[in-house]
Amino acid sequence: MTFADSNRASIRYIAESTSAWGTIPANGNTRPLRFTSSSLTAQKETTTSEELRADRMVSSVPEVSASSEGEINFELSAGSQDDFLQAFLLGFWTRPMTFDYFKGVSVSWTANNKLKIAGEDATGYFAAGRRIKVEGFVVNNVNNGYFEVASVALVGADTEITVTTTTSVVETSSSHTKILDANDVIVLNSAALRLGTAGAPTIDSNGGNAFSSAIAAGQISVGQMLFVDLPVSATTFDNYTVTFAGPGQDGDKIVINDGLNVITLTAGVEYTTGVDATETAAAFALAVNQKRVAGNLDAKAVAAAGVVTIYILSNHANSALTESVDGAGEITLGAKVAATAPSARGFYKVTGVADDVLTLSPKPPTVAAPGIVTVKGSMLRNPGDVADITPQSFTLEQSFNDVDKHFIQNGMRVGSFSLEVASESIVTGSMNFMGKETQTLTDTRLGKAPYKVLDSTATEVLNATTNVGNLTKNGEILSTAVQSLSLEGDASLRSQNAVGSKFARGIGTGRFNLTGALTAYFEDLTMYNHFLNHDTISIGFDFKDQDENVYYYTIPALKITSDPITPGGIDQDVLEEMEWSALRDPATKCMLQIDRFSSVLAS
Repeated sequence: MTFADSNRASIRYIAESTSAWGTIPANGNTRPLRFTSSSLTAQKETTTSEELRADRMVSSVPEVSASSEGEINFELSAGSQDDFLQAFLLGFWTRPMTFDYFKGVSVSWTANNKLKIAGEDATGYFAAGRRIKVEGFVVNNVNNGYFEVASVALVGADTEITVTTTTSVVETSSSHTKILDANDVIVLNSAALRLGTAGAPTIDSNGGNAFSSAIAAGQISVGQMLFVDLPVSATTFDNYTVTFAGPGQDGDKIVINDGLNVITLTAGVEYTTGVDATETAAAFALAVNQKRVAGNLDAKAVAAAGVVTIYILSNHANSALTESVDGAGEITLGAKVAATAPSARGFYKVTGVADDVLTLSPKPPTVAAPGIVTVKGSMLRNPGDVADITPQSFTLEQSFNDVDKHFIQNGMRVGSFSLEVASESIVTGSMNFMGKETQTLTDTRLGKAPYKVLDSTATEVLNATTNVGNLTKNGEILSTAVQSLSLEGDASLRSQNAVGSKFARGIGTGRFNLTGALTAYFEDLTMYNHFLNHDTISIGFDFKDQDENVYYYTIPALKITSDPITPGGIDQDVLEEMEWSALRDPATKCMLQIDRFSSVLAS
């Protein structure tokens, strides 16, 4: 006899139509939900008959209602909870994105406009019109960057992605080549954009109205965060040159220090000498780029006519380039050339919108011709416009795969959402669901045809040590050392029961409440004065995972409702254990804003 094991449990989900609550979709994409524990279960209400019996016994225990509900706990990772965050806030991400990616020896360029994912059916992850990013190719730099999908097809056992451009070069795969969903791209590969024109805090397209369609579609709005991605160049990154006057010889050594990593490249070991300076320079640049994609160096090399330009992608003040061996006296190293506008590439907040000009904060430097620029960002808010409030629900299938027993629950709405960010810990959270009925099955329904069965995201879980960036107050970095922070949102769901119906006829949504806590080491009166003065402040925090996917969480308006500062006892730190409650921000017309970005790795 086989007993069910929790390690063999899974939960698969599919979004229901917003106009058909509780109706299990007949087809569509289903995905596993990443979780650490679940209490999803059927619930029922019973009552006891009040009939009098001479034998003192209960005559009946009738069932008066039934529902499905429970909590799912998770570890936060890019893309894994986004569908449920959207449903909880009753809004929509401004640009749909999944953070799906395929990496490794299966990923290659097979033509000037075709990518191949060998041995995988990835047709459910990409579609025509979708934006993608390609990383990790080291021979031809044109193979990296942003592209738009023209078509996706399964050719034999391989997925073939055709892009809309024809500028790529055939290049084989490696363990580092990667295709990732980058559908947060709003303006794709524009040569018309410029920054800080006439010293203004803007990005514009010189009359080209580059932002008009995005603004009309609600993809750019005031208060939103955007990432402006400029190409790797002397504009944005410090750089050095290595000039080869001849082919050099085996044993030549060049040392690159990016400020954090130091590597030595030896001719005949890490790179090969060619028949002339041009070949050796190309081989040396290839070796640098191989070190980069392997994670050993934060630098990029570009070779041209015997000269290799090395861009220090960290822009670290302590970067250096030295040679320890130059056997034939054919290598010349250039001094560091500082980037002319190192802050141009980065994150900005939109403070004003027009079809041709976006006003940004912080003020960007003036860059009249930055090259090919991509602007991206995907934002979610609880809607401030009543017409945009859209209740959403899911069908969930909880499976015990070792005993092949499955529980399918429909009409499941997200009633609460919480996050906990504590030092020395993984970022965790929970979601509570309320829904309609529970059915039992002896075979999976959502895990086979006619559904398109997809995998879960493969992004790394986030932790509070290496993945949390800055905590901000009113847009400025908070100097206070924070031990933990949390937020908890409640949609105030209620079951809408009716005569003649065992299950609810609907799930109602009530007031959106957002509260939280922030525990900081007590060192000054900044936060305490906000508490005493009942100031309205904003709080923000951000995450970046190891693949450089980024999230910004912003509570644009909140009040500190409690801030006790007391000595707890001997040998203890004095802490400010603040509690806060969010309120509607009149500028953004929301209480919670989340901005997300696909990989911001420099191309």
